[in-house]
Amino acid sequence: MKNKLLLTLLSLPIGSALAQSNSGPTAVSEQDFLSEVPVVLSVSRLAQRLDETPGAVTILDRDFIRKTGARDVVDLLRLVPGFQVTTSFETDAPMASYHGRNDDWSNRIQVLVDGRSVYSGHLQSSSGFGLQTLAIDDIERIEVLRGSNSASYGARAFLGVINIISRNVRETLGVSANMSAGNNQLADAGARVGWEAGPVGMRLSADRRQDAGLRGAFGRTAVSRVNFSGNLIPQADTEIDLRMGALNIDAGRGTEGDAGNNARMRFMGSRYLQLDVRKSLEENQDLAVSLSHTEASHRDSFPFLTNGNGPLYYGIPIDFGGSESNDAVSLQHTVRFSPSLRAVWGGELRQEEVKSRSSFDSRERVTSKFSRLFGNAEWRFSSQWLLNAGMLAENSDAGGNSVSPRIMVNWQAAEGHTLRAGVSTAFRPPSAFERFANVNYYDVNGANPINTTQSNGELVSERIRTEELGYYLNLPKYRLSADVRIFNEYISDGLHYPSDVSPIQFRNMDNYRIQGMEYQLQWKPWVTTQVGMGLSWTTISGVAEPADVFDGHPFRVTHGAPRSASSFSLMHVFQSGLHGAVMHSNAQDVALMSTNGKLYSMARTDLRLAKPFRIGSNKAEIALTVQNIDVPYRDGDSKYFFDRRFFVSLQVSR
Repeated sequence: MKNKLLLTLLSLPIGSALAQSNSGPTAVSEQDFLSEVPVVLSVSRLAQRLDETPGAVTILDRDFIRKTGARDVVDLLRLVPGFQVTTSFETDAPMASYHGRNDDWSNRIQVLVDGRSVYSGHLQSSSGFGLQTLAIDDIERIEVLRGSNSASYGARAFLGVINIISRNVRETLGVSANMSAGNNQLADAGARVGWEAGPVGMRLSADRRQDAGLRGAFGRTAVSRVNFSGNLIPQADTEIDLRMGALNIDAGRGTEGDAGNNARMRFMGSRYLQLDVRKSLEENQDLAVSLSHTEASHRDSFPFLTNGNGPLYYGIPIDFGGSESNDAVSLQHTVRFSPSLRAVWGGELRQEEVKSRSSFDSRERVTSKFSRLFGNAEWRFSSQWLLNAGMLAENSDAGGNSVSPRIMVNWQAAEGHTLRAGVSTAFRPPSAFERFANVNYYDVNGANPINTTQSNGELVSERIRTEELGYYLNLPKYRLSADVRIFNEYISDGLHYPSDVSPIQFRNMDNYRIQGMEYQLQWKPWVTTQVGMGLSWTTISGVAEPADVFDGHPFRVTHGAPRSASSFSLMHVFQSGLHGAVMHSNAQDVALMSTNGKLYSMARTDLRLAKPFRIGSNKAEIALTVQNIDVPYRDGDSKYFFDRRFFVSLQVSR
């Protein structure tokens, strides 16, 4: 959250919208990243200063991330205005949503890791699993666009975009190791080695984090990762990045003694390979190509031990498992026509395959193909006025043809004061399960199916129209910056599955409005002190329930986002070298995943003290982190509690 960003060009893929090499006047220079107004890469696919972007952006940089003591990305996002999070592993990995969640999944935000989309098609397009891709120590910064962005990224950039950018391999040379231990059976460990040989730089990292999970939830949770990054600069105008990695999650799920959702351990795993090539064509043009392949698997089963459906169904397997694969190739061309006009255009082809006998019965697998064309232009038509215009056209098996335009005008009313106003549309096509779910349970002889979920495949994409006003303040003299966003979002054809109708069938039944205001503030009163604040007010209205549905859905959607929420962080370096940090967040009047007609409020305060020191020629840091010094709060579901946690961490590097 500070205004000084480290140069990370060598490690940024094209999907993060850089598409600019280090040569030529169109390149993003080190001075841009060290300027008083930070540069972001994830909004229009053009590298832009915060006062020039078509939307509100929160930046979580590496220094801030480290000082919070957070163990994963989701824990950081609770400090971003408008976000709701849960650390539960019950339906997915820990999830984050923006402006509410109308079901048990987080499938209305796009999550990119070095430009690669990481949502899970099998888990109803949820982004929770993908948020666990990188270890905290491998992240350079996180850019969060708070607002719709299908105009740049197409399907599922419905309410916002989270772009997680890994560290430059050439800034992580040498060896580093870390470990943490604390109560709740917390035991984390990680190691990293980086090296270079001439034009090639490489990094290999591995880590594992584990604990006993939330109170009230079953089983222990463990997240294991290994990631490799390689960077090659064969000549001055060409750069190549190769990334690959694997993620394994073992976590408990279910309730002991519940035959329909019995307690068991389940596994989620993924593997990926990504290649990015960037080339400067001439003085004012750059070309970027990206290819990626991702595979994921999910194992989750238990026996059905009840006679409620007769003896023939006693002991039958309940299996929620499946697998998926995603392949994508994209091309992006960036051109600077003049000092006042820049543009980027390109296209993407993507194929997704989800395989699950339990979800699709005899169909067993669903394949979806996406083709996209996009373009964004930035035109400074006067010294104080900037126009951002963009559009994406998409054709897919999942949602048919969709077009998403966006237009935003930024006016620099005075030095350090920028006003913006704009409108955009976005869409989210149905997931494979929403379109083609056919869930049948057969008796012990493989006959007499009981159909619980049956989709007809006639769904259309969810739509959203967003109108917003914004104000960006940047006063370098006072080391102060702030961003205000006022929004009016109208969702139409929203998807929902009425749980009291048998068999369950998804419907385009939701039409409602999300209105409110949010702001964030960063202040550095002294060189050694950082202060951050965030506040949001959100109102969701107009949710109706059809006459044949009585499952409390309107209540859950209307209160899916807290009426008000706030966050605060204070970080200070003492003269002794001791680092201190306090982070606080709270949310008022919000419904949880369990639909019981009640509203809850949650508050959490974390403390961290860290002391850097040396072991011979090696750098080291020891830290004590206490999470939630307040009373236990309900996390995701009314029966799960996040208790106080404390742990000691040690990191050594050379």
